[in-house]
Amino acid sequence: MVNKKDLDFLSREFETSEIPKEKKYLLKYFRKDVQQSFLKYYFVFGDHTNFVDHTGIYCQPRWLKILHKKLIDLEAIHSSAKESFDLELLSKIEAGKFKFKV
Repeated sequence: MVNKKDLDFLSREFETSEIPKEKKYLLKYFRKDVQQSFLKYYFVFGDHTNFVDHTGIYCQPRWLKILHKKLIDLEAIHSSAKESFDLELLSKIEAGKFKFKV
């Protein structure tokens, strides 16, 4: 039985897919081609384990972990700002001006 992830891989969905509309602010923090490919891949598969094998883009495992942590941290801070109605922080994050260390 073929599952959705297998079909997404076979159709190379991760190359042509768009970042979800509500997550477009992430493109301001992931500017390089490799980083944007990572985002697309992550939003299709929900994981980065096979990123290098599936995309053919070489990336150190350490760098993938850093990108993953950056993504998780940014989404957590964004979600927290939304829940607490901190509009100043929310606008700062969505404008790409939020500074944090990974």
